[in-house]
Amino acid sequence: MPVLITDKHLRKSDTRKTYSDSKQQGFVLRTTPNGVFTFYYQHLNKGTGKRDWHLIGAYPEWGVGAARNEATKLAALVAGDKDIKQIRRQRTTRSRAEGITLQQLHDEYMAYCKQPVDRRWGKVPRKETWRGIGYALKRPLEWWGHKVASEITPADTKELYQSYVAEGHPAQANSVRGQLHTMFVWAMHDDRKYVASNPCPKFLEDDIAVERADIEDGRVLTADEIRTFWFGVDDPNCPGDRLSKLALKLSFTTLLRTGECVAIPRTGVTPSAVTIPLNIVKSRRSKKARPVTQPLNSLAREILGEVFSIGDPDREYAFPGTGNRKDKHMAQHTLGRMLARTSTDKTGQTGVCEFLGLVDVTPHDLRRTAACILEQLGYSDAIIGKVMTHKTADKDAAPVTRDHYLVPVQIIKRPVDPRIKALDDLDDALREILGLPLGGTKELPALPRLLTAA
Repeated sequence: MPVLITDKHLRKSDTRKTYSDSKQQGFVLRTTPNGVFTFYYQHLNKGTGKRDWHLIGAYPEWGVGAARNEATKLAALVAGDKDIKQIRRQRTTRSRAEGITLQQLHDEYMAYCKQPVDRRWGKVPRKETWRGIGYALKRPLEWWGHKVASEITPADTKELYQSYVAEGHPAQANSVRGQLHTMFVWAMHDDRKYVASNPCPKFLEDDIAVERADIEDGRVLTADEIRTFWFGVDDPNCPGDRLSKLALKLSFTTLLRTGECVAIPRTGVTPSAVTIPLNIVKSRRSKKARPVTQPLNSLAREILGEVFSIGDPDREYAFPGTGNRKDKHMAQHTLGRMLARTSTDKTGQTGVCEFLGLVDVTPHDLRRTAACILEQLGYSDAIIGKVMTHKTADKDAAPVTRDHYLVPVQIIKRPVDPRIKALDDLDDALREILGLPLGGTKELPALPRLLTAA
């Protein structure tokens, strides 16, 4: 029997109770023995012949009077044949979108990125690159931090994008835009609905800033530059500590990434190979990914021998960190800084490149140079890609090998052309078929005198 719902009904009871309001038809209060008081509006759905229940809210966030007024509004919508569920979804989405700033959105997104999750290589942040994501979003926060996220438009993000391009940083422009796009996709998810649309729509191909790597061959060291680097870092006066310089040499001789080299554990070193833990391997997210075992050549073995002659030979990592990283391995970025810094920058410290007279050499360029040497020795893209631990879905080379590493710059004195061996093998086969002596002349016969028209 309907009753006039008042505050006196907001009391615990031994059983669950439901009260229907006598003043506003369809207004309902439900109570539980735990003291939870919830308000609803219910009505007969003419389309389904069943009763639809719509949650209004719970006490104390909602009082009896406010809840009854909300039920009255919902009853008016039903009388006008309106879809309450759809209208309330739109209202919720709009109110949430209008109420959250980009700063608030950013903070919640970063908390999501940092949240620990279980992976096959251990418990790690959901996005292990969260520091880089935070750095990429720094300027957007400076521009729009207090702006409502839903009010940011494609024109705003285009202006931000162009600011990086105007500064000569197209790669950063593309990276920041990509991170913004991902964050807004996250914000549009049904669990959040902070924005109704993404202000970073897909660019036309011609509108994308062209990066240097897309139009220029990557830096490759010449034979002279290789000698300058190899023997130059052995000079006691060359900037940088010995272990860091040996890490660069090891990357050059094994084609491992510097981030993989510095993380080599002592237990992963054998006379014939080194094993890179799965948590360092770049392709670790693949279901088939496993720790990488990279064979060692004689140069690499010599380098590792010297590495473990420095400091404690039983230490955890081949290249231990220092200072705040004394219990970890050396930080990868320190190798790039050691090469690139100059006496004229804010540190005032001379770097390896400046000391040796090398121009714009990065750790990645050493790896690229080694890949080019392998190509000129006749190895296929597929084999080179395997040596470089490039992930590929099939037996062919990963596109990144050809696109970013193999550059037509001659380094070694006598590059091997695989076509020459193939043609020599064909020559032997034809001579055998024809019954001719194998291994014909290796010299080019004298050219006959050119015939001229009579």
